Amino acid sequence: MDKDIKTEDIKGFLLNFAGSIKDDNMVLYKRIIESSEIKSFGDFEEYYFSVIYPFDNFLDSFVMSEISENDDVIFIMNHSQFIECHFKKIIVKKEGSSCCADKSRTIIRDLIEFFKNGKKIYFNYNGKYTFHLPTSVFTDHDKIVSFYDGLKDLYYGSPEKYLKALGDVYAPKVKESAEK
Repeated sequence: MDKDIKTEDIKGFLLNFAGSIKDDNMVLYKRIIESSEIKSFGDFEEYYFSVIYPFDNFLDSFVMSEISENDDVIFIMNHSQFIECHFKKIIVKKEGSSCCADKSRTIIRDLIEFFKNGKKIYFNYNGKYTFHLPTSVFTDHDKIVSFYDGLKDLYYGSPEKYLKALGDVYAPKVKESAEK
């Protein structure tokens, strides 16, 4: 089998697939524009209030109606990619990339469960499967919630809690004295 032909076939498939997604997005875009009062927008502010703000309100209402009315659950659901990215980057720096997505998603699921039902975050490291559990960072409830609170404040323009939580994550561990 000719390697170049195979490579070209794969490239063609991927380009067609990407084009198909783009075409689907354009169809959806045209349907939304035709069914709304949005016809154009001149700058970022008009774009925000015409498109993003109403869509954000819809998403908030959707989560509130279908999942939980808790403000933190709503925030996590609507900003999960932002939150996951931050947890994952630190996990990669501290533990390596192995299962980093599983670990960050476990943290997010447990944060949602905590804010929905008050169930404190606890990882069972003696379980049959532990690949999805962080091992050296974000291993306890208080540190996870503190980092999340900092991320939420950072998102809204107040970095102080985030910088403190980030400092706690990267603070050198103090070794206990062996002479106790």
